Amino acid sequence: MKKLKFVVSLTTNDNDYQIEQAAAAEDAARRLGVDVQLLYADNDAIMQSQQLLKIIQSNSDSHPDGIIFEPVGGTAMPQVAKAAAAAGIGWVPPGVPGPDLSHQLRP
Repeated sequence: MKKLKFVVSLTTNDNDYQIEQAAAAEDAARRLGVDVQLLYADNDAIMQSQQLLKIIQSNSDSHPDGIIFEPVGGTAMPQVAKAAAAAGIGWVPPGVPGPDLSHQLRP
């Protein structure tokens, strides 16, 4: 069976809250036996979108099974979410208010 892989995209690596989120993600991955890749966007929404699109548009053999992220901006990045869904990658924006895009994200 394939080992699951997740990407966790955080806003920055220089505040205590984000450092704790990264540590919690790594701890959960160890406990669950999954791989996790951490990304930091340096508080730049464009950089975060570009980092995620690079992963989504990469070779499908290296695709993660899911992307979990804390958005830099105030949106759930609907265009990036659509690209992830089209590539068969799960998309989890924790606690982001906004419109329900689930009907648009089904492949």
